[in-house]
Order: sequence, then C-alpha cells, then structure tokens
Amino acid sequence: MNNNILRNIFRTSLAAMIIADLANVVAASVDGMLTGRFLGAESIAAFGISKPFFSITGILSAVLSSGALTVASHMIGNGDNENTNQIFSITCILGMALSVGAALTGILFVNQFAGILGARGELFPIVRKYLLGLLLGVPAIVMGNVLVIFLQLEGKFNNVSLSVFATAAVNLCGDMFNIFYLNGDMFGMGLATSLSYYAALAVLMYNFVTGKTALRLSLFNLKWGITGEVISKGLPKATRRLCNVFRPVLINHLVLSIGGTFAMSALSVQNSASDFLDLLGTCCGDVVALMCGIFYGEENEDDLSETLRISFRYVLFGVTAIALLCLLGAERIALFYLGDKQKSAVEITAMCMQFYAFRLPFLAFNEIYMNYFQAIGDSKRSHVLSVFQRLIFLVVSAYVLGRFFGIAGVWAAFPVSELMLSVTIIIMAVIHEKQFPHTIRQMLFLPSGFGVSPEYRLRRTISSEEDVIDVSRLAYEFCLRNGLSRKHAIYVSLCIEELGMNAVRYGFSRKDQSAEVNISIVKDKLILRFRDDGKAFDLTKWFTIFRNEDKVSHLGIRILIGLSKEVSYTSALNTNSVMIQL
Repeated sequence: MNNNILRNIFRTSLAAMIIADLANVVAASVDGMLTGRFLGAESIAAFGISKPFFSITGILSAVLSSGALTVASHMIGNGDNENTNQIFSITCILGMALSVGAALTGILFVNQFAGILGARGELFPIVRKYLLGLLLGVPAIVMGNVLVIFLQLEGKFNNVSLSVFATAAVNLCGDMFNIFYLNGDMFGMGLATSLSYYAALAVLMYNFVTGKTALRLSLFNLKWGITGEVISKGLPKATRRLCNVFRPVLINHLVLSIGGTFAMSALSVQNSASDFLDLLGTCCGDVVALMCGIFYGEENEDDLSETLRISFRYVLFGVTAIALLCLLGAERIALFYLGDKQKSAVEITAMCMQFYAFRLPFLAFNEIYMNYFQAIGDSKRSHVLSVFQRLIFLVVSAYVLGRFFGIAGVWAAFPVSELMLSVTIIIMAVIHEKQFPHTIRQMLFLPSGFGVSPEYRLRRTISSEEDVIDVSRLAYEFCLRNGLSRKHAIYVSLCIEELGMNAVRYGFSRKDQSAEVNISIVKDKLILRFRDDGKAFDLTKWFTIFRNEDKVSHLGIRILIGLSKEVSYTSALNTNSVMIQL
C-alpha cells in the first residue's frame, strides 16, 4: 500500500482508539470517585473488590472479538466477503448465547461469586448488590466488544468513539441520579454501569440495523465449522485477561508483606496512572492487530513491514516522551493522587513511578508484537508471550528482586520483566531467521513461501491522471513480460485506466489521497488489487447498474470481469479494495 495511505490509516485508527480508551478510563475514574465521595469507605472498598469482574467478563469478550478479528481480517485480505459475513453472524449468535448464559449463571451463584472475589463480613452484602447490578449488563458488554471489532474493520471509528461517549454519559448520569435522587446503594451504581453499556450497544447496532455497514446478520446456512478457528485464534487474548485476574492477587500480597500500607498505596497509584501512561503503546498494538491481519491475508509482506515500522516510530518518539515525562514528573504524579500530607507515601510512590517510566517503551514494543502474532494467526507465540508477560516474568522478577532489594526490587521488576520479554522476542527472531535480525523484515516471523517474488509483482501509486496512464503502460509491459497474451495485457491495462481515472476524478477530495495498483502472478494466476482511500466505490455493484449502457463504455472493466474467475470489493479501514483474479 502507498505509504501515505498507510500512515493516514494508522494515524486515524490510532487517534480513534486513544479517544475511545481514554473515555473509558475517565469514566471508570469518575465512577470510583463518586462512589468513594458519596457512598462511603465500605462502598469504595466493595468497588475495588469487584474490579476483577471486568477482567472475568473480558475473557469471554476476548475469545470472541479477538478470534473474529484475526479470522475475518484474513478473509478480507483474501477478498472473501461471503465468509467474512459468516464470521460476523456466527460470532454475534455465539456472543449473545454465551453472554446471556454467563449473566444468568452469575446471578444464580452471586453469593459464591462475591466470596471468590474476597468479600467478607460487612462488605459481603455490598459487594453482592454491586455484582447483581453489573451482571445484568454482561450481554451488552460482550456484544459491544464484538460489534466494535467489525466496525473498526470497516473503518467506522467515529461510531465506535460515539458509543464510548454514550457509555460515559449514561454511566455518569445514572450514578448521579442514583446518589442524589434515589439515595441509592451499590446495586444502583452497578445498574447504572450496565445501562451505560446497553446505551453503547444501541449506538453500535444502529449502524448494522440501518444498513450502513457491508455486514448483515444471517441466521441460516451458517458454516459452524468456522467456530473452532475463531475460538482458537481468540485464546491468546483470553489468556492475557485470565492472567490479569491472578497477577494482582500475587503482587498485592508481596507488596503488602514487604512494604506495608504505604507501598500498597503506591501500587494503587501506579495501577491508576498506568491506564493513562500505557494508552499510546497499547493502542499502537491494537492498530497493528487490525491492519496486519488484512495484509497477512493478502500475503502483503511490504505493508506488514511498513505497518510495524510506523508503529515503532510512535514508540520511539511518542512513548519515549511519555516515559521521560513520567520519570521527571514522578513526584507530581504522587502528589496529584495522595496530596502533600502523606510525605512517606508520596516518597515511595514517586520511586514506584520512576521505575515504571522505564517500563513504558519495552511494554509498547511487546504489545505491538503480541498483537502482531495474533494478527498473523501465530497463536502459539502469542499464547506463550502472553503468559510470560502478564504472569511469569513479572511475578518471578518481583519475588526474586523483592527478596534482595526490598520494595525497590519489586518496583524494578516491572521494567525488568518487560525487558526480558523484549529480549525473548528478539531471540525468537534469531531462531526463526537463523541470524541476528538487522531489519524489520527479518522480524516478521513469516512462513516460508509467503508472498510473491519481486519479478512476479508490480506495485505502483496513483495520485493523478498522468500516473494512471504511466501505470497502465507498466501493467501492460509487466503482463507481456510474464507470459500473458497481448489480449489479456490490453484488458488489464484498460481496467487500470478505468479504475484509476474514476478514483482520481470522482473519488479524491483531498490532495493527500492516492490509489495503489498491485499486480501479482501466483501459480499461473494473475491477481489485480486496486486500493484507494477515496469515496466508497463498489466496482461490482457499479458494473451491474451500468451493464445496459453503451457497450463500448467501461470496456476494460466489462471484458476483464467477463474473463475473471473472481471479482470482489471490500471496504475496510476507510479504503476501497477491488480484487480481480484472472
């Protein structure tokens, strides 16, 4: 893909994901603040005890949404719209059935659930009420995550951001109404949170109900055999969520035993601040998962490499800058959360945040690669790295370093564990390539035989009518050079002229927009891909609409479609993609 298109897609996707995640972080912070200020110490304790609820529901969401993203993005890359719609329908049906079942099970066994989370004594009934309110929202939480994935694949990031703001607004209004008008309890707070997720789900469903997406829900003739692949591809992400349930328990116990209450306060501040500090790195990883899945389906090594290169630039400049600010402003962060009346707590918190600053670049690098492995369907590596990052490396490092260096050793374990994971990824690349990697291409972990040899591939960018003529000529020469008949070479050339001129004259509305022609020959089969970031334009529908026009007009496309084995159109990541196979 043209670098300008890639950079625009990455920047747009990243901005949308940061906005969405930031709104979620702010909403969660406000939720906790209102609970603590107006419902008392017991309620905020119950709020903290119940926090793993979201990690537990996230396991189910992760299996479905992450698995669907990996499988569907590969299908989009292959131009397989029919099976992409199958994935959408199957994932929606599974999500609804499993989430309703999980909600009902949780409500029936809410007492046991509260006990497992650690509720005891006078906190038990408060935690129980809060969980009952939250459990009612499980279907909306799971289905919202599923729909978000498919909207992101189609590039409808504004709709996703709107749904997140709907969550924040309804949650805030519900909390205020519960506190000031109902004199409510924690059940009301949980119910407000559930209603906010249903509001977000309504916003997301609007796009599908009104036909603003290419995907349609189907209840019949579904290929349920795909289910196993979806679940298997989603397991690595679910493993990470599962580790997020166990890791805090082990780290909390260690911190309390070594550093006491002040150290636990420092860890709480770190956990809260990390929601903001980690945002750029984790969102870069999410964008990599979104884009690289499609490019892997296309066997497009160039764009896989370029996507990673762009993400690393954000780590080098953006994440490193955030780390430097965290390092220099560690004391200010501590004062912001704790005030100036607890000097000892502020000191230990400032030290904690200084160590955490060194973690940020390594964390971003690791998040990018774990999402990349997910995107290319390498579930084994993604699975192993998830367990090492989220559980083994951190817990082992914290216990070992804590024994020798006290609480400073525990804080040091956070950057050390991420560094260990980064080194592990590089060692994996050395084993895969049988040499130390010197370029990003040597860090792609692609299977042998992936992609197309340069002599059987032609890639060119179009941004003007002159470019269209030049690329059309080059395509003609490329076809002849690789053994195609003169007739087929002329048809391919004419088709590029039709598509290119249409994009330049009617699709582009900004100077930085462009199109890319990608022709490859694989096993005596010619594949023409035409991608642009202009207005939505479905070649297959357009040809059908104008099939009764003058038979001479659009001659190249008419003939080529007639000769083609397959013609498909996909709208993904705010780009038009036409794939024609001869």
